[in-house]
Amino acid sequence: MPIPDVVVVGGGVIGAASARALAIRGLSVSLIEPGPLRGAATDASAGLLAPLAEATEDDPMLSLKVRGRDHYADLVPSLEEETGIDLGYWTEGILNLAFTEDKAAELRHAVAWQRQLGFAAEWLVPEEVHDVASGTANDVLGASMVVEDGAIDPAALRAALLSSATFAGIRIRARERVTHLEIQDGHVQAVRTNKAPKRGIRCGAVVIAAGCWSGRISGLPRPLPVEPVRGQMIAVPWPTGEPRAVIYGAGAYTLHRAGEALVGATVERVGFSTGTTKSGADGLLRSVRTVFPSLTDATPTRKWAGLRPMTTDGQPLIGKDPEIPNLVYATGHGRAGIMMGSLTGDIVRDLVLQEELEYDLTPANPQRFWDS
Repeated sequence: MPIPDVVVVGGGVIGAASARALAIRGLSVSLIEPGPLRGAATDASAGLLAPLAEATEDDPMLSLKVRGRDHYADLVPSLEEETGIDLGYWTEGILNLAFTEDKAAELRHAVAWQRQLGFAAEWLVPEEVHDVASGTANDVLGASMVVEDGAIDPAALRAALLSSATFAGIRIRARERVTHLEIQDGHVQAVRTNKAPKRGIRCGAVVIAAGCWSGRISGLPRPLPVEPVRGQMIAVPWPTGEPRAVIYGAGAYTLHRAGEALVGATVERVGFSTGTTKSGADGLLRSVRTVFPSLTDATPTRKWAGLRPMTTDGQPLIGKDPEIPNLVYATGHGRAGIMMGSLTGDIVRDLVLQEELEYDLTPANPQRFWDS
């Protein structure tokens, strides 16, 4: 069997986008996908494209996150045309509601600094909020509107990326798990898997895109500072007659998808536990009932949890290993995995091909954790 130019470890959105971008440039790619994995971030995600709705003024990743969001504007039409898959792409903005004076002041400040940076952000008074989202609570004091933020359906996105990548020639090794990297003479020579435990799969380069499981691969040249952070979510029926929307408020976000209100998400450091809890669901239910009083009697129709891959400083790992030039990391994206997924795939392609990067990757440089 021919030796692949690249082995991509992980079949979520980031792994799929990386495999696709590499294959389109003519490289032979094997994508090793252990799934379905309980708690996998892509499958559990809401798919928010919200760099500004969630931003702080001092976020070193803000520019890259905005580029990640905007990357979908060109990708989605071509990917939908190629695959026939509706990606559920939402570009009509995100509301962030204020129910207290402190929150209103915080959101007004956010609108101010975002407008100073040239972003499309607005402050809406209560009447304007109800023009956009008529069913929101009457006691709302106002809201910020980030005009260009939005959402995408993560499951559909992953399916489309894999379909396109397969057409471009990648080989998907499904239900297979990488267990070990073989490194000799300063390079990765092969990856061993549960299906190839001895001989391994020889390759030219390896991309680690295995989410919160990335650090569990043995043979890595150094520990990866990536841990799972659980996010619980619930679904309730979307309020009758309410126009579709994506809304932050009362400590959670709510978005419309396929007739449901998806509500999330908790932030819990509980290891690899993927269970849901009554307290988590109850907190999310209180939030959505505050935003939409018509849901006062609603009960969850579904509950689930995902494991976000988080680094210790909250920024992703995107870049080459400082000592192993054919080993590339693309993990640790936390809440920004879907938002930055497609862009990260293109960055991985450029790193593997040793092409000049268009982006400043300093905030995501893996070496920041290993500099003495």
